[in-house]
Amino acid sequence: MKHREEREFAIVLHLSAEFAEDYEGEQDGFAWHKRFQELLRPALLRGVVDVLRTEPGVEVVAAPRGRNPEDAVEFNVSFSPKQ
Repeated sequence: MKHREEREFAIVLHLSAEFAEDYEGEQDGFAWHKRFQELLRPALLRGVVDVLRTEPGVEVVAAPRGRNPEDAVEFNVSFSPKQ
C-alpha cells in the first residue's frame, strides 16, 4: 500500500474599495469588484498554476468543493517526488 501525506496551504485575499464620504453605496454597480473578477482574478489563478507547474512532477487540477466559484477557487496539487 502506498503512503500518502497531505497538507493544506491557503492564499486568502480580502478585497475592499474606499469611496468619498458623499458616496451613497453601489453607485458604480461594484465596478471595482467586476474589474477584479474579469481581469485580475484570472491572471492571479494563471500565475499560481503556472508557478506550480514549473516544478517537475507536480500536477494541478481545479477542485471545486461546493463553494461559489466566484468567491473561492481550490486546486488539488499533487507531487510525484523522485524516490
